[in-house]
Amino acid sequence: MKLVHKFLPLVLLVVIIFIVFSYLPIRRVIFYRLGITNDSTTSCCSVEEIMSSSGKFDEETAAAIFNNQVVDYPRTSLAYAYSESLAQSISNDGPTVLGAENTDKDEKWIDVSLDEQRLRAYEGNRVVLEFPISSGLWTPTPKGTFQIWHKTRSQRMKGGSKEMGTYYDLPNVPNNMFFYKGYAIHGAYWHNNFGHPMSHGCVNSPLSSVAKLFEWAGPTVDIGQNVAHATTDNPGTKVIVH
Repeated sequence: MKLVHKFLPLVLLVVIIFIVFSYLPIRRVIFYRLGITNDSTTSCCSVEEIMSSSGKFDEETAAAIFNNQVVDYPRTSLAYAYSESLAQSISNDGPTVLGAENTDKDEKWIDVSLDEQRLRAYEGNRVVLEFPISSGLWTPTPKGTFQIWHKTRSQRMKGGSKEMGTYYDLPNVPNNMFFYKGYAIHGAYWHNNFGHPMSHGCVNSPLSSVAKLFEWAGPTVDIGQNVAHATTDNPGTKVIVH
């Protein structure tokens, strides 16, 4: 009996550890925090994938996967929003964008608060747009001062770990503004949990809000085009993440 009492705490500890590590959500959090997963994803895309993207809407793909699960893929509404955005850029009037009254040409900049899980777009000291976001859960969103270096109207994003239950394959992610390597501010149609971290490092944003931000922020996408790369003459908007 004394022997049983002696080893009982150890047995209970082993049982608890077994239960914890058998439950995927808990195991996933622990493994990601310790950095011992087989997930090498550090952002949504590689620079090579971004630069080789045409930014055009992919008509072929019919499904989207997020966290190993097939999710609702609003292909029709995404295609409509894409075509409307492109059509507006070709029209004589152009799209109606934020800051049309910015006659003083105050500096545009974007503030991303990870603590608040909110994004604010500024012209000088005036907020012209504000909305909730979802930053990095499995991979942290990088902090610092950046500039948008590339934009695409549509982008396929793929990564995560099937073993850890974080695999994703998301076609036609809309309104992508890459501010640091493969990290971007972009629309998210696969969840509506804005205000809470959800991503592999990118800044997930509500579709209608990020569409406005895409047209407002530099670099400007040329008429009828789907991508824009920042240059001296067409600079990217400053992004501060903290």
